[in-house]
Amino acid sequence: MRTILRPIVLCATAVLLLASCSGSSPTSSVTLIYGEAAQVELITPEGRHIYIDIHSNIYLTQDPGEDDVLLITHLHQDHYYPSFVNAFPGQTLIAETGTLGLPDVTITAIASAHNTNDPIQDEGATNYIFIIETAGLRIVHFGDLGQEAFTAQQLAAIGAVDVAITQFSNSYSSMDASNLKGFHLMEQVQPLLIIPTHSDSDTIAIGAERWSGYYSETRAIVISANRLPRDTSLLILGNLASSYAALYELEVWR
Repeated sequence: MRTILRPIVLCATAVLLLASCSGSSPTSSVTLIYGEAAQVELITPEGRHIYIDIHSNIYLTQDPGEDDVLLITHLHQDHYYPSFVNAFPGQTLIAETGTLGLPDVTITAIASAHNTNDPIQDEGATNYIFIIETAGLRIVHFGDLGQEAFTAQQLAAIGAVDVAITQFSNSYSSMDASNLKGFHLMEQVQPLLIIPTHSDSDTIAIGAERWSGYYSETRAIVISANRLPRDTSLLILGNLASSYAALYELEVWR
């Protein structure tokens, strides 16, 4: 297998140890590693890695293998790392619709719009949404979703959302704290846990006021169905998580 990155070490040399450290059974939890912007790496209970919107190899935990999956919501440079994509050895969905059915995970990609007037079409859409079902969780990565509202067809495909990974402030999506576009979209799907990607201090302040808030000082967290909040909550990850936690008295994610 061609090596395309140098793995980094997270949480006592192995990310999967996070499940046992946190008290959750590794057979029923997913490890999520946040890499800034919209970059996310998921590790299923069986150890399959799902790489989403990779723009840098700095925060990746290991070289991908043939059993791993790569998902790209659109081809902007902060979501798309060409050399990583070209060398990826596993299955991929690169800015396209489709379904991957694997023993431990099912992934569905649907078309969406990066901005209000962009056409929503299966081929050549400006953004794609990934619905990831694993470990009893429905995790939805919305990429740079920037349309005004979901269509009925999109809502039917998305279904009940446990974890939403989504943006709230992005000039390329005409989305900010003044128009609340990102918040209106989340009101439609009402996820139990929201992990912000593109955001700013104004939108985080609104989110912290609307919803219960959590944060993690580490980039790698563990999520399981039995530990999800009952109502919509915000989970801040990344470089500014500790600063936002101090401002808004966020709870530590455990």
